[in-house]
Amino acid sequence: MHTSVTEHRVLPLRLEAAPVSVPLQGVFVYRTDRPYELAVDFRGAGVHLARWVFSRELLLDGEATATGEGDIQVWPRRQGSEPRVLLAFSNGLQNCVVSARAKDVRELCRRMTALVPRGQERRHYDLDAEVSALLAH
Repeated sequence: MHTSVTEHRVLPLRLEAAPVSVPLQGVFVYRTDRPYELAVDFRGAGVHLARWVFSRELLLDGEATATGEGDIQVWPRRQGSEPRVLLAFSNGLQNCVVSARAKDVRELCRRMTALVPRGQERRHYDLDAEVSALLAH
C-alpha cells in the first residue's frame, strides 16, 4: 500500500466576467490516494465561494487543447501577453469561467504527474476493489 501524498497549490485566478475580470484564488488539492480527481476551492474577498471536484485528466488535457463537456470544460487561450488556461463550470442553473496563468497550470500538472504518472493511477487506487466493496453491502 502506498503512503498518501497531498499536493496543495494556491493559484491566482480571474473570474472572467464582462466587462471586467475579478481576481480570485483557487486552492487546488491533489491526493495520491484519490489519483483520478482534483479538487479546487474558490476563494474571493476572504470568503469560500465554492468547491468543485473533477477529473484530473480534464486539467492535464485542457492545458494543451479544449476538453470536457457538460459541467466542466477546460481550454488554453494563447492570445495576449500572458497565455492562460480557462475553466468553465456549470451546475445547470449558473455558469462561470475562471482563468489561470498557463505557467501555473503547467507546474501543477507537472507535479501531479510526477506524483502519479498517467496510466499509473491504479497503483494508488484499486477501483475494482472499491466497487466490489460497495456491491457487497
